[in-house]
Amino acid sequence: MRLFFTSIAALLAVGPATAELSLHPLSDAVYVLQGGGGNVGVCVGADGILLVDAKLASQADAVRAALSRFAGQPQYIFNTHFHADHTGGNRAFGQHATILAHANVRKRLATGGEFGKRFIEPAPAVALPKIAFEQSASVFFNGEEIRAVHFPHAHTDGDLAVFFVNAHIAHLGDLFFNGLFPFVDLEYGGNVESLTKHITALIDQLPADAKIIPGHGPVATLDDLKAYHRMLVETTASVHRHRSAGLSLEQISAEGLDAQWASWAWAFVPTQRWIETVYWSLEAGVKSD
Repeated sequence: MRLFFTSIAALLAVGPATAELSLHPLSDAVYVLQGGGGNVGVCVGADGILLVDAKLASQADAVRAALSRFAGQPQYIFNTHFHADHTGGNRAFGQHATILAHANVRKRLATGGEFGKRFIEPAPAVALPKIAFEQSASVFFNGEEIRAVHFPHAHTDGDLAVFFVNAHIAHLGDLFFNGLFPFVDLEYGGNVESLTKHITALIDQLPADAKIIPGHGPVATLDDLKAYHRMLVETTASVHRHRSAGLSLEQISAEGLDAQWASWAWAFVPTQRWIETVYWSLEAGVKSD
């Protein structure tokens, strides 16, 4: 593999894993839990608590503390993909919660990494999704339809977007890094061009007043998602143009990207790594669904 990401835990550079978590209301029943890495969606009401993602295993006590204002344990958890900063908390909450995820996420958590690819430690049985599906699934809970839809070969090959249908709120997991170059896991089914097509489809599907929870970054509007889409389109076009002109990866990296994208670089995906991700994604071609 040309790009080798030694530790997905480094993805948490958006915020330290030990950071205090904060809970912010987005509607009467839906909250976002932020701080120390990936964002968690929370649905609360008379039926109980449902989570979208569960942070790192080491953050379980912080998640419990943030949810302490509500009675009871989480009853459902949707995992938007398999990375540990979104599924690690399954270990703590899986004893009481029904975990739902795409079939590829259950496979990765159950068996670990594939031969010759980045190591992934298998999860214990308590942390495995009890319901695994291929296309979509809904839970009707607290007066909401919480609908999860698979978007193949995007950030990984098991990504879900989770829609709180009545509230016009969407948790896009790591399909969406708000204001940041995304980590696209090429080793495990990710593809930049497919990701871009899926973001195009999401922009067309989401209502104009949607509140969007990204995998990383602040809660967003549809305009923020459109800005992310423009970044994907224009940076990919830049790399494609240089590649078609016969420039090597080293030369393309030296050329860099337009200055307007400088603020999108961050510790885990600086500009050079994003150029490399796009380059090798173009080299592989768009993957079939």
